[in-house]
Amino acid sequence: MAEPVDFQTHPKRERLSAWCPDMAMIFPHAIYAEDQPYARTILTIHCLHRGFTSGAILGMLPPLARPIFNTILGHPAPVYHTSFVSRLLSSTAVGSVGGIILLAFGMTARMWKRQEIEWKDRSWRILANKTQNAEDGNSFIFMMAGTLTCAFASGRGRFLAKEFTGLPRSRMIVGGAALGSVMGTIYHLLTTTPPTEEGVKETVTAGVEGLKSSSSTT
Repeated sequence: MAEPVDFQTHPKRERLSAWCPDMAMIFPHAIYAEDQPYARTILTIHCLHRGFTSGAILGMLPPLARPIFNTILGHPAPVYHTSFVSRLLSSTAVGSVGGIILLAFGMTARMWKRQEIEWKDRSWRILANKTQNAEDGNSFIFMMAGTLTCAFASGRGRFLAKEFTGLPRSRMIVGGAALGSVMGTIYHLLTTTPPTEEGVKETVTAGVEGLKSSSSTT
């Protein structure tokens, strides 16, 4: 049986947590789920963030897959009036916005008329999931990098201006954020070892014990 991976002390988790923000650093994590504050805010941010990234992944598929299918089917390459970068950012931006809208409706339908304890339980488990927090942190960092890069390229910095011909600045910035979010998720998957079931149980137990001990000393 594989040795359990404890993400509280795992070296890759330590390396990531040194520079990656996560929701557990922003919102307080209660000892018990029924005491979790800001439950609705935490769950809403998490769901919309996942929708943003998922929609971006779906949105970036058409411009990436179209040349491959044209080559396989022997179709002539279409003539575009915009660059590949512009088409990729535009499609990714549309997909990310669509993902947010779909997840907003989905979360509303899922949590409609649910008791407050159910919001708190889900939010508490989000904060307790160190793997999910690391993924969110990576996604956020890369998303900010993509946003700043595209904002600079569309503003005073014109070194990439020819690549974004015909692309509105707002869509370009949203597309950069969405593409960065996807890259952050891919980075997380490539650099983080998935935990075993035993490791997850040990991590949750250690986290609860740590919260209890910290509260008893205050």
